[in-house]
Amino acid sequence: MELEEQEGKDAFLNINNLLEILGNPTRRIILSKLAKVPLGASELATSFGKKISRQAIHSQLKMLSVAGIIESFGNDPRNIKYRINSNLSLRIDITPDYYKINFKVTKINDPRDNFSLKDIGCHIDYQKIKTPEKKLRFLGEKIKEIEENTIILEAKRNTLLHNKECFIIELKNIMRDQYEEDLQTKEQPNLEKEIFYTLFYNPTKYFKRINIDKLLDDMFFSEMGPIRRDQHKVSIRHLLRDLSNLMDFFREDEDAWFFDI
Repeated sequence: MELEEQEGKDAFLNINNLLEILGNPTRRIILSKLAKVPLGASELATSFGKKISRQAIHSQLKMLSVAGIIESFGNDPRNIKYRINSNLSLRIDITPDYYKINFKVTKINDPRDNFSLKDIGCHIDYQKIKTPEKKLRFLGEKIKEIEENTIILEAKRNTLLHNKECFIIELKNIMRDQYEEDLQTKEQPNLEKEIFYTLFYNPTKYFKRINIDKLLDDMFFSEMGPIRRDQHKVSIRHLLRDLSNLMDFFREDEDAWFFDI
């Protein structure tokens, strides 16, 4: 399992909260609407008709605001609007031999300062266009081009994921044929294999140096209290030593573990 770390001071949303928020269809509809037009609570309630109360809309907006995904703006308390103020990316892959969650949330303080045609190299061509109609056509063509390229990249990504799963299956075959008997003599054979596969699922994250804390997070020990977490940390170190005795690309040096493939 791979869980992408959020970086910087503005890391404010964990994966559990994110999945809970996006798992609610009402909140997804609200985000879809706000991605197109800033709206107030009453406007959102009207768009839902009688399906949901205004009080429920306020509750959903509060949750999204606390998470930092949306923000309110406006000086008139009777006409407060909401807009999205975060870039959020979430991807989940689940196959018989592979499980991966990648997510990243970046807070945007002012959308106008964070997005510019100059930043992507289109401002010169765009400035040459004089009429609004031709500018709209230019922007539409660029958006269409990006969507078409995204489809191509998705197809390539699916092929790469398929290839990765093939390698993982062969990895498991080697583990079963060459090391299964040795691992069965250990007290926690399944945990050893889970460590092994976790490292190989994301070798770029662990290549050269193994961060034990990140390994614990990827093995779903992050929710444990500090005492149980420290106990598991000791167990993981012992199991890494067991794997090191079996394979020459695990080694320990001055209380630091290295994964060299």
